[in-house]
Amino acid sequence: MTKKFIFITNSFALFIMLFVSGCSENRRDVNVSNIEVKLDIKHFETDLFENKIVDYATAKKKYGYFIDDYTQGIISIPGDSITAFNQLMQMKTNANMQKVYQQVKEKYQNFAPYEQELTEAYKHFKYFFPNEPIPSIVTFTSNFSFYLNPVGEGYIGIGLDMHMGADYKIYDYVNIEKYWRKILTPQTIVTNHMMAHANDMFAGTNLRTSLADEMIYYGKLLYFLDATVPKVADEVKIGMTKAEFDWCTKEEKSIWAFLVKEKYLYETESKKYEKLITEGPKTILSGVPDEAPAMLGRYTGWMIVRKYMAENPDITLPELMNDRNAKGILQSSGYKPE
Repeated sequence: MTKKFIFITNSFALFIMLFVSGCSENRRDVNVSNIEVKLDIKHFETDLFENKIVDYATAKKKYGYFIDDYTQGIISIPGDSITAFNQLMQMKTNANMQKVYQQVKEKYQNFAPYEQELTEAYKHFKYFFPNEPIPSIVTFTSNFSFYLNPVGEGYIGIGLDMHMGADYKIYDYVNIEKYWRKILTPQTIVTNHMMAHANDMFAGTNLRTSLADEMIYYGKLLYFLDATVPKVADEVKIGMTKAEFDWCTKEEKSIWAFLVKEKYLYETESKKYEKLITEGPKTILSGVPDEAPAMLGRYTGWMIVRKYMAENPDITLPELMNDRNAKGILQSSGYKPE
């Protein structure tokens, strides 16, 4: 028998809740067939390793701010812009870098499906944010520096070597923890990208004064994914396995009861609540079952935001995303899973 929260879930009520929510209309899945979007996608890894850019001026003209961000930031080459670029020209001949590029090239030689998914996501984005610009998209390899989606002036990157699949053997040798690998897959390219875009746009709305702020902020980011990639599975959006997400769904009432009873919601010391928010193999916290996945706070914040938006259908997505009042969202949601 698995260890449980001290609060027992009412399985009948949970069944009713899931049945009702499953039958309700998803108002986030809007019709975007009349919205035109043309993405600017550049493949830096191809230009680099196929010797299509060999001088700094050409690279700077095509890639703008990205080229310096890449050399001096992502792969951390010291020196000024030209010195760093020239060093990159030497580094790219390294056998290991060449091997990884060839593996990335083989896996992503046909990027069209991902371009189509990104286009669909940005059609939804334009539906809700018609006046916001769409950044350029730059794919690249990063020497496994864990830059999944760097955001810079006018662009958002996609680290393809960080989306090679959970069973990619090289991850074993570059000290990437296994719990991270569930998000290092082709299936998360679009969700990771859109999450990075949302975080760039709305990070200033997270006041970071309590767990409630963090929960509601991540809930808003995940709701942003509900709106921009509505057909993607929930576990992919949040970066859990299907089993982990199903556990959270089953234990939703118990998770909430635990947060309330232990007075975590308005806790202001991040050291006391950070394990409820951060990624990890599981939630290691007194009173939490051993099988509880990480990010229980993010999951709960997401459910709160969904409830808030269901209770307030006149609130637009931009209004939600720009709302800094996490406590107000929490209280207005009437969230209390049964």
